[in-house]
Order: sequence, then structure tokens, then C-alpha cells
Amino acid sequence: MNTTCKNRVDLKELLNPEKAIWPYRERKGKSSLAPFSLELHLTSFCNYNCYHCSYQNRRSSRLVVNESSIKALVDDIIDMEINGVYWSGGGEPTTINGFHTYIEKISNSKTEQALITNGLLIHDQWISLLKSFNYVAISFQASRNDTYKKITGYNFREKLYSNIRKLRDILTKTTLGARCVINKHNYKEIDLIYNDAKKLGIDYLIFIPAVDYEKRGDVELNTEERNYLRDKIEDIMPSLDDSFTNLGRIMNQGVSYYKNDEKSGFPCYANEIRATAFINYDGGVWLCQPHIGSSKYCIGNLNKHRFVEIWNSERHREVIESLDVEHKSGNCRNCRSISYNRVLHNYILNGDGTSFYDPFL
Repeated sequence: MNTTCKNRVDLKELLNPEKAIWPYRERKGKSSLAPFSLELHLTSFCNYNCYHCSYQNRRSSRLVVNESSIKALVDDIIDMEINGVYWSGGGEPTTINGFHTYIEKISNSKTEQALITNGLLIHDQWISLLKSFNYVAISFQASRNDTYKKITGYNFREKLYSNIRKLRDILTKTTLGARCVINKHNYKEIDLIYNDAKKLGIDYLIFIPAVDYEKRGDVELNTEERNYLRDKIEDIMPSLDDSFTNLGRIMNQGVSYYKNDEKSGFPCYANEIRATAFINYDGGVWLCQPHIGSSKYCIGNLNKHRFVEIWNSERHREVIESLDVEHKSGNCRNCRSISYNRVLHNYILNGDGTSFYDPFL
């Protein structure tokens, strides 16, 4: 848990894929490993209806992992001594019944926690529990009220800003970050969003160009919009703090959050060291986010088995083999493990890279 005041946050370090080297050195060649980190998408319910949501169609199922399965999962997380747990997407994690009881129980263990939230349902009853978190990341989608309403479906921008100020006052030892999905409604005001985040005392601001995971056809920026965004970033580049935001990196990668490689020829080292897993609101367990919802890559379901029984099972190993083939052929896309694997391959071949500990992969 966090026991000392944090130094100034450097986003370049937070996003540095070389953080995969430390767990690789500790875990290579070992079997029956727990996941290094775990991302929880336990509910499809959300108090918003964001235009760009990568779960928009899937959320229509209105599913949530049942209470008994979540309790068992929390026990497994603690018993397996997983390094870091993200409470994240699918829906809005703070809508989960009993959310505060789950985070309180984990806060008394060795596992670090992080929350990715739209920030609207932060409650005075449990806000103090977030003091034990490694970080809290707020969805920060617009500077203008009308843009915010177009994106989220609601006119709650002022309430969000008020909640951010409250969090900033309370979370003196917890990193308070923000994430902005760049979409067709807000791409012209990234400079205003940047300035607002600075004024609110947010520690870092990550921009992520929208990705059309569900192939709806109207989510990603078109060529004209991407060109406008690139020119906009170039114009404001001299005033940007690259330890605070990743806009420069976005531009250098062709207005993309992920840098996609050609055929790699090497396996997914991230899966080899059991880097992470994703648990979805239907109870399914996956090893990489882009495949969530695909039965081909599902390693098990909490509605049938406990997480500790699913992890390192025969089915788990089968899916790792399938993903190795996919990664070797260069077919992986929009996955953070791609950058980890690139770093680890260079480390294995040449010893390149700096090893440092981060509980979240």
C-alpha cells in the first residue's frame, strides 16, 4: 500500500514498456505463476452512454458478475498475492453493489489497486478508501459542456470537475490521472482539455485515439480528422509537458496509441510470464483485451469455476499456444503486450533496457 508521499509523476516512466523486464527476470522459467496483474471488467452497467465506448454493443447484455463469484475472486486475488488489480471498464466499476467492501478487503492485503472511472459516482462513504490505491484515473473527455454532453449523453461536466477537485484534496499520496479518448466530438479541443487537466491538479493526462473494437464503423477518426489532430498537436507541441501527457508520442506513432509491428517471429513473452488477465462481466477470463468476447480465446468462466482453478489450467496453456502463433505472425493489434514483447525480445537478445518495478502491466 502507499505509505509515503509520491514524487512528481513522470508519464514517460508510467508508460515505459521496459517495466516488463522486472517481472520477466523474476518469473522466467517458472511454472504455476499467479498473474502479475489483473484487470477487472466485472459489470456492463454504466451511468453513461459514451459515443466512443469500446463496449457499447456488448454492454446491451446488461450483465454483472454475481456477488458470490466476486467474493471468491477477491479471496483468490489475496491468496494468490497478485501484484496489482485494476478496477476498470466494461461498464462503470463503481456501480458494482458492495464495491467499497471489495476494495477495502483488498486494501488490507499485499495487492495494490487502481481505479479507472468516469468519476461521477465517487461517494463520501468510501472515498477515503482510495487513499490506499496506487492510482485513480478519471475519464476526462471534454472541456466544453456541449462537447461533454455529446460524448457521454449527459450534462455532468461541472459535477465531474467538482469531484476531481475533491479527489485532489483527499488523495495526497495517490496518483490522480486522467484519460481522454480522442473522438469525432473532442479532437478539436485537445488543447483546452490539456489546460483544464493542468489547472485541476491532475498528475498526468493520457490521450487515446478511439479504436473501433466492435467494428461499428463510426468510431475512429477519419483521415481528414486525423490530419487536423496531427496539425493541432504540432501547433501546441512547444507548450506541452511530455512528462504530463503523451500527445507527442501519439503524433510520432501516426495518431495512434499503439505502435503495431510487422511480423515479429517471436512468441508472446507477456503470456509466458503470466503478465496479466482480464475478467469480463459475463464471468469470462481472457489474456488480452482485444479478444474479450471471443470464445476461441476464453480460458474459463467464473460462473463455472473459481479463478484459481482456471488459471494455469490445461485450457489456459492451450490459449497461450494459440496466441503465440498469432503474435509470431504479426496479427496482434491494439494490445499493450505488443510493446512489452518487443522490449523483452531486445532484452533477451542484447540485454537492453532498464529493469524497474511497477505492480501494473
